[in-house]
Parts: sequence; C-alpha cells; structure tokens
Amino acid sequence: MNAKKKLKKENKIAGMLENFTFKKGIIWIFIPFLSIVVIAAIVISLYYYFFTYTVPGFSDLTQNYISSNTDDNIVPGDEISYTINFKNTGNRDADNFEIKAKLPTDTSFGSSDIEVLAGDDGEILIFNIGQLAKDEAGTANFSIITDIPLEAGTLIILDNIEFSYMIGDQPYSQIITADLNHTIDSSPDFNSFDLKAVDENGGYLKMGDTIEYTLSFENRGNMNAASVEVKSILSKNVSVSEGSITGPGILSGNAVVWNLDNIEINKPYTFKFKAAVGYDLSDGELIEDNSILTYGGDVKIEKSTSDPVSLFPDLSGSGAFLSDDNGGDLWAGETINIKIVIKNSGESGADSYRLICPTPDNTVYISRSGTPEGISWSDEVRGLVWDLSGLGAGEQKEIDFQVQVSGDLYYTGGTISTNFKIENDGKETEVAQASINVKRFTYMTIVAMGDSLISKSDWVQRFDQLLESAFPLADYNTIPSGVSGEMAFQGHARFDSTVAIYNPQIIIIAYGTNDVGSSYSYFSASLEGMVMKAKNLGATVFLNMVGPINTEGKENWEVFDRAIMEVSAKQGVPVINIVSALSRNPGKYLYSDGMHYTPDGAAVVAQTVFNNVIQYLDAAGQRK
Repeated sequence: MNAKKKLKKENKIAGMLENFTFKKGIIWIFIPFLSIVVIAAIVISLYYYFFTYTVPGFSDLTQNYISSNTDDNIVPGDEISYTINFKNTGNRDADNFEIKAKLPTDTSFGSSDIEVLAGDDGEILIFNIGQLAKDEAGTANFSIITDIPLEAGTLIILDNIEFSYMIGDQPYSQIITADLNHTIDSSPDFNSFDLKAVDENGGYLKMGDTIEYTLSFENRGNMNAASVEVKSILSKNVSVSEGSITGPGILSGNAVVWNLDNIEINKPYTFKFKAAVGYDLSDGELIEDNSILTYGGDVKIEKSTSDPVSLFPDLSGSGAFLSDDNGGDLWAGETINIKIVIKNSGESGADSYRLICPTPDNTVYISRSGTPEGISWSDEVRGLVWDLSGLGAGEQKEIDFQVQVSGDLYYTGGTISTNFKIENDGKETEVAQASINVKRFTYMTIVAMGDSLISKSDWVQRFDQLLESAFPLADYNTIPSGVSGEMAFQGHARFDSTVAIYNPQIIIIAYGTNDVGSSYSYFSASLEGMVMKAKNLGATVFLNMVGPINTEGKENWEVFDRAIMEVSAKQGVPVINIVSALSRNPGKYLYSDGMHYTPDGAAVVAQTVFNNVIQYLDAAGQRK
C-alpha cells in the first residue's frame, strides 16, 4: 500500500516536471515573438508620429480652397480675380511653401498681391510664401486678363492648384481642386458701318457727274465675324465703273457685292467705287444707293444716300478762304484777309444774286477794305452785302475784305469762322464755311508743395525751365512751396494760407518722406484732404511718390507709396513715379543721407515730373 502511494507520488512529480518543461519551452518561444511585436509597434508609432502626425497638413478643404468673386459670364478683356486660401492644419511647419497655378488658356497675367514668378514655360504662376508655421493661414490674390477677341461660349478654366513644400530634404505636394469656370459672352459689332456719296464735280448733282461711293466699317465688337456680305444697290439711272471697285468687290446687276470670310476686330475696312449719272433725267430726279451689311444671314445695318439731279444755276461750289495778313500763327489784334469765290457750276447762268457776309464774331470790319462793286453795309446782318449780276455757267467771281481780330481773345484764343450765304432766284445757298484759329497767350500758375525735397532742391525751378522751353509762347509761374521736416498733416493745415492764395491751375503734392514711420492712416487722410482742397480750386492735381529712401528707421517707405496709390485711385488723380527713375542710380541721384536729391537727382525728378504733366497740356501749353 505504501509502495503504491510512493509510486503514485513519483508519477505525479514526474508529470509536474514534464508539464513544467513543456511550459518553459513555450515561454522561451513566446518571449522572442512578443519582443518582435513590441519593437514593430514602437517603430510604427515612431513612423506615425514623425511622418503622419507631425507633418504639415493642407487636406482641410474648408481652409484650403480657391474662390473667385468675378461673375461667371464675362466679356473679352475682362479681369478675373481669384483668391487662394491656405492654412497649415498639420502639426509641423512647412518649409519653402509655394503655390503653383497654371495660367488659363486665352488669358494673360494681370496682377497679384504677392510676388509672382513665372515657370519655365511662362504659363505657370509660382507664389513663393516661404515658411508656413503650424496653424498659420493666409491668402494669395491674383487676377488674369482675358484675351481679345474670343469666340462666344469660350470657357476660361482655372486648373487645379498645387501646394508644394519641404520637410527637411523631402519634397511634398497637395493638389487643391479649383473647379472654377467662366464663360465668354461676345459678339461682333458693325454699328460703325457708314456710306458716303461724294460728287467729284462738286456742287449740286448734275447729269454726267461722277459719284464716288465710300463704304466703311469696323468690327468694334469683341469677337471676329465670319461670312460677312456687303452689298451696295444703286439706281438704274447710273452706270458703275467696274475698274473703280476696290477690294474683292464684284458688279452684279445694279449692285456691287463684297463677300468677306473673316472680319477681325478693330480693323477698319474701306471699299469704294464710282458711278456716272446718266442723261435725259428730269430736274429733281433722285440718284439713290442702298447699302446693306449682312452677317450670319441677318441684316445687321443698312445705310442709304439720295441726291437729286439739278438743272439750274449752281452756286453751291462757292467757298470762303481766310488767311493771316502777317503770315504764321494768328493772334489777337492782327488782320485777317477774307476771300469769297462765287462759282456757278450749274447748267444756266445767274442773272442777279446777292452775297451776304456778316462780320465774323470777335472781329471788326476794316473800313474800305471790301471789293467796291455792289457793296453796302447792313445793320440787319451786322456785316456787308454785295448785290451782283451776270454770272454765267462755269464762271466765278472773287470778293475780298479784311477784318481785325478782337483783343478779347488775347488770353482765351478762339476760332474765327464765316457764316456767309448767297441768295439767287428765291433760293439761299450756304457758302462753304471757313475757319482760322486764334492762338491764345498761356499764363499758368503751378504750385509744388511738400517738405525739404522741395525746399532744399531746385527740381521745381528746373521743371519750370523745361515748361518754358517746350512752350515758348507760354508763361509759367511755378512756385516751390516746401517746408523742411514737414509732414502731410502740416501741409494740409497750411494749404489754404500758402497754396490756395495763388489759385493755381496745377498743384503737385509731394509728401511722405517725413511721414514714414508714423501713422499710415493719418498720412493717408491728410494727403487725401489736400487733394480734395486742390480739386475744389479747380486745379489739376498730381501726387509724387515717396522714395527711394536709404535711411535707418525708414525701411518701410514703400508702404506709404501704397497709401499714395490708394488716394490716387480713390480721387482719380495721376501719380508721378519718381521712384523708378531715381532707383536707376541712387548713389548718383541721392546725397549720403539716402533721401535728399543731388543736382543730378533734381534734374531726374524735374524731367520725370515734366514728362507726366505735359500729357495734360495742349500744344499751346495750356491745360487740356
């Protein structure tokens, strides 16, 4: 019994040892497997952390998208504005962040609020943002200009935008769907179509005369036109000279026809032909032309002429001629020679007729200067009357007299015009008007107001010399009104007492150098206030730009140029860009203080201001 228990106990111990050995083997197998799993989990966690979790992010389409505030339907030449919105929603900064946009077909780049680089093919726009911090957001605004012309229905499609950036040395990119289309609405415009008929023989239309017909038009729309027909339909009592037909026109029955394949925009077309008036016509019979321009099978525009044939004395070819007795330009106080040539181009003579010549406005008749035959003075017409007779067919007669130009035109100048007529057999014929211009003496006051860039420089005086040289018959009183160290608000305060008192016709405002570093809004408001005061005087206003400035503490001078541009756009006044001219050689044009003009710089500023101002002056140097 004890032996059995002992054996049972030994078997139990052996089983426990065997089971322990089996489990120990399993443990030694499981431990390496578990280690591999743990290591893999650590590696995956590290990869996720560094390459997924801690990376920039641009996948949030509520933060990263493209929009446009331009209407879907546009016309050629319109500007389309786009805004690219971006935000780094990831957990890491994005280095060298760039936005790449492909320029849509049939467009050109307009403008951008961020510096734009062009890709190698010239069609990729690259916006270089630089480093974009985690959670940092921004926008890139740019515009494009659609081409002219464009077919109706043309789609302007902005392709998807690419965001590209770096993580270390590794490049990454994100495509942002644009889905922005604009449709072109365009059409040809032939409203300029015109028809003119000119009797080459002059005067009233007579049998046997030759009429030259001129058809002119221009497609002033924003789309080229295909398959255009121009047809000129004539009366049956004329004969067309086929050799006189210009362009691809052909004679078809009693019509001249031009078939044109493609009419480009803004390209003028002129077609001519001649037709001879037949004989055996009655007095007053009409010679007609009905011309039609047809596009796309529809009549777009129609023009007609109608001239009666005359069989009586014709004095309509008479004309007046004016000349300066001293030659050259005509000035107030000088004498004008007036000649009237009375011409009878009709088929019968004029037995008696009367020439009526009111003295032209702003002139005085010079006593005893008129042709004596049949002359008399008429208070009713405030001028001269000649009672004449016996002007045969094909004959002509000359009548002369002189007038003196009134001194009232000394400062204003003006035009002396005739208003003469001939009376014959109860009919009144206007003598072809003649005119001659009276030059005016120009006197103009110009004020250039600003700071030490005026008070310590002679560019205003140089500018005055340029004006005087360009317009020798004009007198310019160009006043420099500069106060050293003055800021825009101070200029605004003294405007009424130091500038308005001269009642200048032109005012040049040049502030900003001393304002740089101060309040942007205060500068802008003061500048706009001066512009409004100047405009209330009726003056033409110019704004000089600020800069260039190379002085410590004034590095943001370009910001104040933006204020000047904003005031210019709002008030509709021109800006004079002296910055570009001075920037070509600042070492030569600026003193060592980096602000004030050297004599060479003053000359550059004067020339730049002159080049801008003369665009607003006429040939006599007066404001347009």
